Amino acid sequence: MPEPDYPSVLHLSDPALTATRLAEAAAETGRTWRVLPLAIAPEPGTAAALAVKAGRGLRWEARLLAARARSRRVHVHSVLARRHAGWAFGRRFALHLHGTDIRSAQYEQRHRDLVHETVRTAQTVFYATPDLREHVAPLREDARLVPVPVSLTVPPAERAPRERPAQIRALVGDRDYLLFTSRWEAVKGGARSLEIARALTAAQADPSGPAVLGLDWGPLAGQAADAGVQLVPRMPHADFLAAVGAARLCIGQLSGVMGASELDALAADVPLVAPLEPRWYDGSHPSLVVPPVLGGVDLGMSGTAADVVDLVREELVAPAERSTRPWVQEHHSPQAALDEVLAGYRDSGW
Repeated sequence: MPEPDYPSVLHLSDPALTATRLAEAAAETGRTWRVLPLAIAPEPGTAAALAVKAGRGLRWEARLLAARARSRRVHVHSVLARRHAGWAFGRRFALHLHGTDIRSAQYEQRHRDLVHETVRTAQTVFYATPDLREHVAPLREDARLVPVPVSLTVPPAERAPRERPAQIRALVGDRDYLLFTSRWEAVKGGARSLEIARALTAAQADPSGPAVLGLDWGPLAGQAADAGVQLVPRMPHADFLAAVGAARLCIGQLSGVMGASELDALAADVPLVAPLEPRWYDGSHPSLVVPPVLGGVDLGMSGTAADVVDLVREELVAPAERSTRPWVQEHHSPQAALDEVLAGYRDSGW
């Protein structure tokens, strides 16, 4: 059997497990794609912390050197990694933009030149969500959307019991619950999420109705608790998927775009309330044509907290018969992402 094209690629960094999902899909086609997450080290506030950071950095550099020696090409998932790992990129590298580096870092003076030069010199450029298009297009009109891939290994509800993890059971037992799937942060629409949380907790005051849960994650998490949301401790990804799959309904981020957490809900066939920005979900890519969410572009970014509460109430009283998993399979599976990435590689002549 002939060797497939792009048989050996090193993926540097792994935001939202995108590199992991791509590597898994690539392995099914006979390719060997390696993933090296960025090193995580404590802030060097003390001499001991500085020593720990230096040690971890050196060990990570050694791992990078070994991985680079075994890989023909590098696909980078962080622009800012070029500052300390640019030596491994080579002259022809693929670049994958996931959010902060292109949405905000390029507008900061300390990062601007690095971001612009890296985006402009990459052999091919990908971006993960449609809101990033307006930030990358002025630098690279040929940048390609690769919709965020999510795991489809967890069966949907009709094929498996909705087993809830211990973290959920400790809070609400067997009571139904609504789940805010995203972290409480401004970039995720935190202020609107808090407004909706207050309205939902007021509307769900009946102790026999669903509880309102959210993740204990993000700088606004304390305000979410003050709004009446019961916070679930950070948990392993498998437990998070179980928590999503056992929810009666999920509320996505209020930024106008869907990320991996929202897609996890759709993959589990759990109803998802998600206001979407019509400018981004404009049909310019197959994944941007009427995603199967409650609200969506019809609710848009002008919908009120009362509008969201009405959507939740309607779904709880009269659940719509729908399966959202096939849509995720078509547009956000690891295999779909791999096809987009390979097309980008080939079209660029990489």
